[in-house]
Amino acid sequence: MRTDVFVKIASEVRSESDLSRDLADAFAMFRETERRFSRFRDDSELSRLNGVSEFRVSPEMASLLSEALSLHRETDGIFDPSILPALESEGYAGSFGDDSFGIPSGKKGIENGRFDSVVLEKEAGIVRKPKDLRIDLGGIAKGYAVDRVTRMLRERGNADFLVDAGGDIFASGRDVEHGYGYWAIDIAAPTDRMKSGALLMLRDMSVATSGTDRRRWAVGEEEKHHLIDPRSGKSAATDLLSVTVVGESTIRAEVLAKTLCILGRGQALAFAERLQIPVFLVTTDGETVYNSLMRSYVYDESKR
Repeated sequence: MRTDVFVKIASEVRSESDLSRDLADAFAMFRETERRFSRFRDDSELSRLNGVSEFRVSPEMASLLSEALSLHRETDGIFDPSILPALESEGYAGSFGDDSFGIPSGKKGIENGRFDSVVLEKEAGIVRKPKDLRIDLGGIAKGYAVDRVTRMLRERGNADFLVDAGGDIFASGRDVEHGYGYWAIDIAAPTDRMKSGALLMLRDMSVATSGTDRRRWAVGEEEKHHLIDPRSGKSAATDLLSVTVVGESTIRAEVLAKTLCILGRGQALAFAERLQIPVFLVTTDGETVYNSLMRSYVYDESKR
């Protein structure tokens, strides 16, 4: 997945061996997610689905595609996993860090329509789509994996833990090590990622950040990034550097953060108000803005 994964569990009642097993199983789930959903692996289930017009999928793929279709509709099509040809055309054909990363594919960007042309028969496990419609599940799969690991840890009796996959986070319970009744999550400062722009206090909540400040490359004189606007088939022309969303599920927070970043400041705030989404925006000129729903999560030094 070419991202950092961090899992921390604290318990006063479960044994060290049980906690070690839980950690091992958590990381096994992340590795399984990559094997199944990576577009960079020829043997992945996603790559096999992308090559055909009809495919019998696993229950895990059916579940993720069902979530993706629902979020596609909720975001009025701004979240659209079928933008893979556009990603490749812009230069994100190879995995981040590979020699092929940043080199345009030379092929047409958007091919054959939108994600809503995908038909999922969930109970039968059958997916039908135009053969040349190809899907990228990279971002949403991280949120999916965090939520799966969260469910597993809770089912085993864990209450206080943190699961973080490249900024897609679920904060459960409290930070026992530091004696906090919550988890403190940093939002990076717009001018220096090593500094804090804001501190969120979260308990039993998800948080996800999406932005144009990472996974960037240049094609000639033109700057590119990985957030594709399906309306143009190009890297989104947005006045936002990053968007952070708090919610009850990581998969939804991840998708909404990406959607709002593509929309830009004005539309993002209106969209967040309509759907009652706690949101924190960092603009390309360094300004930070958050709505009233996010205010209760932001640590205020003056109120100590």
